[in-house]
Amino acid sequence: MKRIFYLLYIIIPLYIYGCKEEGRIDQIDDSVAAPAPVTVLGTTSIPGGATIKYKTPNDDNLLGVKVVYTRNGEICESKASRYVDTLVVEGFGNTDPQEVKLYSVGVNEKLSTPVSTTIHPLNPPVQTVNFDIDASFGGVMVSLTENHSSADLAIVLMLADTIENTSRTQWVDLQTFHTKSPTMKFARRGLDPKPGYFGAYLRDRWNNVSDTIYRTLIPIEEIKLPKDRFRNAALPTDYFTPAEGNNGYRLENLWIGPEASHTGDFYASSHSAPMPQWFTIELGHKMSISRIQKWPRSNYELYSGTGPRTFEVWGSTNPNPNGSWDESWKLLGEFEQSKPSGYGEGREVGPITDEDKDYWYNRTEFNLVPTENAPDPYQTVTHLRFKILSTFNTYGTDATMSQIIIGELTFWGQLKDDE
Repeated sequence: MKRIFYLLYIIIPLYIYGCKEEGRIDQIDDSVAAPAPVTVLGTTSIPGGATIKYKTPNDDNLLGVKVVYTRNGEICESKASRYVDTLVVEGFGNTDPQEVKLYSVGVNEKLSTPVSTTIHPLNPPVQTVNFDIDASFGGVMVSLTENHSSADLAIVLMLADTIENTSRTQWVDLQTFHTKSPTMKFARRGLDPKPGYFGAYLRDRWNNVSDTIYRTLIPIEEIKLPKDRFRNAALPTDYFTPAEGNNGYRLENLWIGPEASHTGDFYASSHSAPMPQWFTIELGHKMSISRIQKWPRSNYELYSGTGPRTFEVWGSTNPNPNGSWDESWKLLGEFEQSKPSGYGEGREVGPITDEDKDYWYNRTEFNLVPTENAPDPYQTVTHLRFKILSTFNTYGTDATMSQIIIGELTFWGQLKDDE
């Protein structure tokens, strides 16, 4: 015991000494002169800013380059290392010429004499992106299109406190939607079906804003349709065989159980199901469908695998009991799983953003709208038929077999039992 104590007595002081912090050893020489200025080679205008190309001086003391400019009354700067030959200046809310100054920065943080150049920003996205508000089932629909630069934008939706005297109105912010998507639609639900005076404008991350648009709109009455009488119609040509023959994956899971909680309860067809495949739901009520919400299996196959990619929805009030696709069925809509950041040029999934992930797990919905192929999507129906044309596994391939997994389906619209 004495020997151990003796050894510790010797080792601990050595350890403390060895961990003693030494003074800094700097390689920065404050006596070295500032580096020579950069040479501006040209500028390229971009929406709300410009890209500046330059040549750096041959100087061992060079750390990098910075550009200083005034944006919205605030002095701003952007920096780049010595190994980069371009800088981006952005965030201007108009096309006015802007003077910017470039500096070489030394390792000792000394600045060269400035080099001034003038940039000519193009119209910023808040001035060029198209957006609008329309009445929709249960509220209003805000649409955004032609965000070609995938700018990070906020769409602010407002509602006036009165519709009688709009010159003295007070505005209430209803909701702010954020997106980088080239095209997107946002729904604000839960509004009463009565006239309202709405406004909307775009805002970017530098607080530049668009002009405000105004619309007088009447939301269309909409309810979450009851599922208490849903059942599997099980028509002869339908496919609804569960994976492994396990009733835990049966079709009824699409409408049984808590919404958005599908770790164990979901519909999964067998692994060798034919494509396309379809199933039919007997609604138990007369209904007019305005939109369909879909939840996937929780934490599973994000924009991949067995999730439906493209599908059709058909409706009927008197389906042929032989399961055929005769005139008793009417097309209500043709759909593809939306991805807010967009698919690639070849329709590949591509990078997945946080917005994409949130949409996949929490906000996927399909709005029924009149189209050339489905001119009357709101007709009264007693049966819905889902025809899955492709999964993410089979999209763009000649595969004839695929499993399909869906967490839950919820329908919104109007009850028509009194008709």
